[in-house]
This record gives sequence, C-alpha cells and structure tokens, in this order.
Amino acid sequence: MGCNHWVRRGVVGGVMKPGELALTAVAGSQPETFATEVSFDALFGHEAVPMVRLAISLVDSAERAEEIVQDAFVKTLVAWGRIERPGAYLRQVVVNGCRSELRRRRVVRRTPEPRVDDSAQAPTDTYLLDALARLTPNRRIALALRFYADLPEAEIADVMGVRVGTVKSLISRGLADLRKVVLK
Repeated sequence: MGCNHWVRRGVVGGVMKPGELALTAVAGSQPETFATEVSFDALFGHEAVPMVRLAISLVDSAERAEEIVQDAFVKTLVAWGRIERPGAYLRQVVVNGCRSELRRRRVVRRTPEPRVDDSAQAPTDTYLLDALARLTPNRRIALALRFYADLPEAEIADVMGVRVGTVKSLISRGLADLRKVVLK
C-alpha cells in the first residue's frame, strides 16, 4: 500500500450505507496528491439523496435544495484531487450553499420593492409595453438592449451569448413583429 492509500470507514460487511461515506488517509499521505479508492460516481451514488434531504431540511424548497446539491457536487468534483474526505467536504459545501440561500432570502425580504410611478407612464408607453410582451423573449431582450439600453450590436451579442448576425436578425424580426402589432 502506497502512502496515498485511502481507507474507507462506514463500510459494514462490504456494504456502504447512504450518508456514511467517509474517507481517512493512511498515515504519511501527502495532502497535495490524494488518491482514493472511492470514485466520484460512488460518492454521488451514496450521498446524492441524503444531501438533498439535508438541503431540503435547511431551505424548505425541493427545487432550491436540488440546485444547491448539484452545485456542491460540481465544487467537490473540481476539488477532488485536493480533498481528504470527499463526503465531509461535500456536506460542508451543501451546508454553506444553504446558508447562502437563506442569507439571500433575508436580504430580499429586507429590500423594499421599487415603486413604479404609474402616472409618469404615458398611455402610449403601456401600449408599447403590451406590444413588446407579445414578442419572443430573445427578440424582446435584443430590442430592449438596443433601443432602451442603447447598446451596440456587438455588446448585445456578448450579453446574450450569441453572434452579432443573430442579434441583427432578432432586432429586425422583432421590429417587424412590432410593426404588425402597432399598425393593426
């Protein structure tokens, strides 16, 4: 056995129980070059359900809990070669993700909603907003960035993650759709 060998704990009779995946290093291992007998797939198989349950108990939302756990697995995979105890590391990342979610919720609750002054909006603005709402989301975004934010096509392409030609097409087709709605 080499100095980077790992020993599994929590294995009874060769069967690992969910939530009990823990790894300990054999004496003399170097923390920079960890090697494991347990693969990332095994970690995922044993810990995914318990981690989602943990996250649900902390954030009270199954959807957010699943996202937090998925992010935690990604962070664990990225750090895989540097961590001694992947199960403990994963659990800590899940708890930290839940804390961040709860902190974000507190900030949202404390921040007042911006008040929109409806009297400042002219009736034609409402008509235009209704017409924009009928466009596809990408066309609406392209038009808003071009004419409201006054961004050039190259910057719009960067923001939307598309090519400049796609932005030109979205703006052209969006304007054509607006003409149909406005001239009715």
